[in-house]
Amino acid sequence: MKKNWKRTLSLAVACMLSGSLYACDMGAMDSVIDSAMSDVISEIISEAENDSTLNSMLDSIQNSALDSEESSGNNQSSDVSYEESASDSSAEDSDEESASDSSAEAEDTVAELSVHFLALGNKTSGDCTLIKTGDTEILIDAGSTTGSIGTIVPYMRQYCTDGVLEYVIATHGDQDHIAGFTNSSSQGKGIFDSFECKMIIDFPRTTKSTAVYNEYVSLRNAEVAAGATHYTALECWNNENGAQRSYELADGITLNILYQKYYEVSTSTENNYSVCVLISQNDNHYLFTGDLESGGESSLVQSNDLPKCKVYKSAHHGSNTSNTNALLSVIQPEIVVIPCCCGDKFKFPHQETIDTIAKYTSLVYVPSMVNASGTYTLLNGNVVVTSKDGKTATVNCSNNNTLFKDTDWFKNNRTLPATWKN
Repeated sequence: MKKNWKRTLSLAVACMLSGSLYACDMGAMDSVIDSAMSDVISEIISEAENDSTLNSMLDSIQNSALDSEESSGNNQSSDVSYEESASDSSAEDSDEESASDSSAEAEDTVAELSVHFLALGNKTSGDCTLIKTGDTEILIDAGSTTGSIGTIVPYMRQYCTDGVLEYVIATHGDQDHIAGFTNSSSQGKGIFDSFECKMIIDFPRTTKSTAVYNEYVSLRNAEVAAGATHYTALECWNNENGAQRSYELADGITLNILYQKYYEVSTSTENNYSVCVLISQNDNHYLFTGDLESGGESSLVQSNDLPKCKVYKSAHHGSNTSNTNALLSVIQPEIVVIPCCCGDKFKFPHQETIDTIAKYTSLVYVPSMVNASGTYTLLNGNVVVTSKDGKTATVNCSNNNTLFKDTDWFKNNRTLPATWKN
């Protein structure tokens, strides 16, 4: 009987464990547990037929089995709750995925950007570029002569309606890049006296001591005295005195000051002191290098991780001293604007530059020209590149949208590169 007791006790424990497992409800195991419970109880009954103590134990086990059945019934309703909970969890996961998608979309959000390359109203080539995103305006250079002030300032007022330029960048000290910042007895007040300038970034080095340069410095310092912040490009690159390499202009748009060695090294060529700027709008990049020449371009490539560029402002008005293949092979520009007056006294843009640019794109635009009679006239006019998504871009010009290669001036004065014949 001792063996039977041991066996019976083992069976009782198994029964209770089975009941516990039953109460836990393990889904597909229900039928297995039911069968095991039935077998256990039958065997205990068989063992307990002639034993009053076991009869008592049987009653207890049967009650335990009944409790397990009731617990099972309760668990069935728990199954529904679990399924609902799982459904809720699935919904939460879906919500999280949706929120994640929204977050990804938010990360891709980019503000609209427009870049205006101005025709400057005379036969002297020069740079003047207005960049606008929302209520933020950036001006890079203001050439070409003080005679351009009457062209630049009214144009600027159409877009800078609050009279505030958030960023002003002067690339170097040559007149054809800074004259429009000064004043003129015939043209009126230039940029510094016509607009409030919040931040002015300019060249760390110069050889200039001209009257135009000296007036630029005087008026720039007056802006600083009135509350403007002034940094050199080298201070920006070194993050010194509160300056930064990069400034956020709007959602997905940054202004980045690049490095080239002539910020710190002397050169006989003023052009190589040019401040270099990259505007990035999501996947679109816009490169401005002032009048940087070949030595500076080599340093620019070596010192920065330059991306492929949606827009490249041709350096030094399309001169053959700039726009080297060393630079263009890296940035592979899609759209090129040559800020010159075609056929000026320097015969810009040079054939060599056209041949180099042609390796990468035929989307070339030029604001103005000197016609056959020697008078200034518009070619494309003001060239405006606009992007709403930071991926694509459209070009609209104030005079016409004719590609440079298709203009009469080009046909009469330049040779079509082989890559443009296809």
